[in-house]
Amino acid sequence: MQLTVENIRDQIPFYLTKAQQEGLVKALADFPAGMNYYTNKHETDLLQGDCWTSLHLFRFETGERKAARGIILSNSCDVAPENQRDTPVRLLFAPIISLDAFVSLLEKNGLQAASIESKVKAIREQRITSIFFLPRGGALSADYIAILDDIHAMPAEFFYKIGDKAKLATLSLPGFYMFLLKLSVHFCRFHENVDRD
Repeated sequence: MQLTVENIRDQIPFYLTKAQQEGLVKALADFPAGMNYYTNKHETDLLQGDCWTSLHLFRFETGERKAARGIILSNSCDVAPENQRDTPVRLLFAPIISLDAFVSLLEKNGLQAASIESKVKAIREQRITSIFFLPRGGALSADYIAILDDIHAMPAEFFYKIGDKAKLATLSLPGFYMFLLKLSVHFCRFHENVDRD
């Protein structure tokens, strides 16, 4: 099926102008080579899909707590500091690692070069549901991946108080849309092949 505004209208945000809708469709149709993943807007805002430093995670295997780079999974409005809540808000994120580090891990685990090459190609084309590919850009000096089945939470208030944190990238509209599609496929599959009744 051809990708057009008409046949994906139900998934396109209603607040976009017609020109923005058509631009989004064109960017997704040009995927993966022609898509710009990042924007220079929202330099200090905390938005869903942002990549940041100083996200603290707890390693179950070792009991270690450490700061890491990660991508924000929480909805932007849920973690906005001006949004008053009755209970403390937790910031959900997934760690990001360089694609080179992931390749080294695959090599260490004994995967053959052809298998690694195939997996890397699938990652770059966003065909692996548990991994979101982040091409070099913004303040990401290399290609990165977000591991979507390695989810962590930390108090949002604690994150806002960290002084040395830095935003590494903010997703553009097409990049954000691709991220939402990946999250939807990874976490919300209607066709799971399980008979529940």
